[in-house]
Amino acid sequence: MQATRKYSRSSGVLLPLTTLHGPFGIGVMGEEARQFIDFLSKGGFRAWQILPIESTGGCFSPYKCVSAFAGEPMLIDPRMLLEVGLITQEELDERAHGMFENHVEYTLIREKQQTLLRKAYSRVPEDTYSDFSPPWLEHYALYMAIKHNNGDAPWYQWEDKGLRSFDAFAIKVAKVQLRKEIGFYKFVQWLFAKQWEQLKTYAAANNISIIGDLPIYISEDSAEVWSRRDLFDADENGNFKAVGGCPADYYNPDGQLWGNPIYNWKLMKAERYEWWIDRMRMAIERYDIVRLDHFRGFERYWQIPVGVESARDGKWVKGPGIALFKAMSNALGTLPVIAEDLGLIDEKVESLLIRTEYRGMKVIQFACPGDDTHLPHNYTQDTVAFTGTHDNTTLLAWHQELDDDARKWALDYVGFNGDWTLGGPNCKINRAWIRSLYMSGASLVIIPIQDLLGYGADTRTNIPGTADGNWRFRIRPNALNQIDANYYAELCRLSFRENSPGHKNL
Repeated sequence: MQATRKYSRSSGVLLPLTTLHGPFGIGVMGEEARQFIDFLSKGGFRAWQILPIESTGGCFSPYKCVSAFAGEPMLIDPRMLLEVGLITQEELDERAHGMFENHVEYTLIREKQQTLLRKAYSRVPEDTYSDFSPPWLEHYALYMAIKHNNGDAPWYQWEDKGLRSFDAFAIKVAKVQLRKEIGFYKFVQWLFAKQWEQLKTYAAANNISIIGDLPIYISEDSAEVWSRRDLFDADENGNFKAVGGCPADYYNPDGQLWGNPIYNWKLMKAERYEWWIDRMRMAIERYDIVRLDHFRGFERYWQIPVGVESARDGKWVKGPGIALFKAMSNALGTLPVIAEDLGLIDEKVESLLIRTEYRGMKVIQFACPGDDTHLPHNYTQDTVAFTGTHDNTTLLAWHQELDDDARKWALDYVGFNGDWTLGGPNCKINRAWIRSLYMSGASLVIIPIQDLLGYGADTRTNIPGTADGNWRFRIRPNALNQIDANYYAELCRLSFRENSPGHKNL
């Protein structure tokens, strides 16, 4: 008797929206995104994994957002504004002028996008977007309006003490004085929501599920920390008791000092985890599946005192554990979550994962001689398998970085006898590993776009623990055409991972 499968077998591609090609210097929610969905469908894939799409701060990291809810305005397709008559062709051409094809220049793009969006806002009737009113929008739009009025400074640097401390009277006055500016940020979020819904609908029509990413932390410079600083152990001047990070790990021998404020879990528990329930509700409305970042931090998290220079000075502190996930499931039902259970995992974290019944992750690049937990022969249907994540180098570069003995072991594992140094879309060593993942017991296999293209380390998305040069990689306009989609469609067929409407429970 065959055991009932909880999940269908499927595959997907990791490609951040910002990575898409197109004329605007950054990927947007328009024609190129639909072309990528077409490529996924042709290749037999059933999932598109993206990174966080929430509005980013000055460092442009998708894991340091100025809102836990609001979408990033740079991802809005300017062509939509032309279609509805809010901008001219000349203005659209100016937006595309001076952009780079192979990397993202965030500061330039943000400036040009804001200029264009403000022109569109000056021409739109207010009643066009007045019905758009999600519960988070009021505080976000107010925060951004005040922030703009203060030279884009974070809330804890504002001169007005009343605004800094979220005083009720000061807030009331600001809503009147900044009414027009507040309206601009509401208009932009209306545009974002409209385009996102169109994109998600197109994906669903092609049987493509979108896997979103829910970061464990948000930025200290954010609407939520400003308006509910008690949930983050901060005073009115932005002084935090501690920040988040992690101890020495695979990526950094000194650990990682993220700088995000940590949560006042005691208060959150007293409020029955309402803040997290609202955040997860938004995530499952926006995405088909949610990748829950840094899952181990919900069992124990690394707390680092403010002012120290190294993450080594931190300590482990007990997290909310199963109580948080029970509260969310009681409020929202069964949650479509993939737990990012990577890093320093112990029995308590493993136990928490079992109790939540979420799927965990395995990554080929974390496998090494003597540790076979990340190797395909151990994958079960509760596994989501990756050749690498956004924090890893590319699969081709991983082989280059291994020492001779480890590389021989890796090549022997997949039975590869050819030239492993040859990259490109037909990269044979990459295909050998990808095939091993497809044939494994993992219910879902995710391949970063760089590994489908056979690219090297210079296309890496992010280097953890470093502040500069990340999140900038883009694919060229013809890159998808270089990938043999039929090869992957056939691989899906052979491994029973085909994209067909009859396959459910991704």
